[in-house]
Amino acid sequence: MIRLGIGVACVLACGVADARPASTGFFAEGGLAVDDVLEGAGKYAATGPGLAIRVGRDLFSWLSIGGYVAASTHEATVPPPPTGQYFQLYRAGGDGRINVPIGPMSIFVEGGFGATMISSNVLQQVMLTKAGSSFSATIHGGGGLEYQLENRHYGVGLAADGYVEPEFKNMKVLEGRLYLRYTYGGG
Repeated sequence: MIRLGIGVACVLACGVADARPASTGFFAEGGLAVDDVLEGAGKYAATGPGLAIRVGRDLFSWLSIGGYVAASTHEATVPPPPTGQYFQLYRAGGDGRINVPIGPMSIFVEGGFGATMISSNVLQQVMLTKAGSSFSATIHGGGGLEYQLENRHYGVGLAADGYVEPEFKNMKVLEGRLYLRYTYGGG
């Protein structure tokens, strides 16, 4: 009972955070990422750095749609030969995001579809890619947190997304990214 009273007193003393409304409109987002290839394919590809760019439109304060392009670099850890080989994964697609604002923060979920291109055939020897095949459909989903800065056009966030590339033996990639978002709008 005493703990409950202390908890209520803390909430009343601290108050509720003021909402900090974000701008709505067209947005651009740039992020730095770390991409990790999971499960069976993970033993043939090291974790690598990535970049992601997203552009789109907020349809409502809680719903946005857009497109993305992303790239990541991975060291191939296949049995020799070859050794010291790298490959890149290039992704492009469309997605949607639903967010729930909580004061200056918002929690969101996102997901979408697109395509992935692999830059090298180095994974053919372990049968993750087929001869002459360097493209796959991509399905992704994830979520994260975004903090709305005092300037309502800017937000910074941390997101995690999972990608599945069915044509590459169902390769699964987990991406964590830190991003900056700018919204061109006043509404």
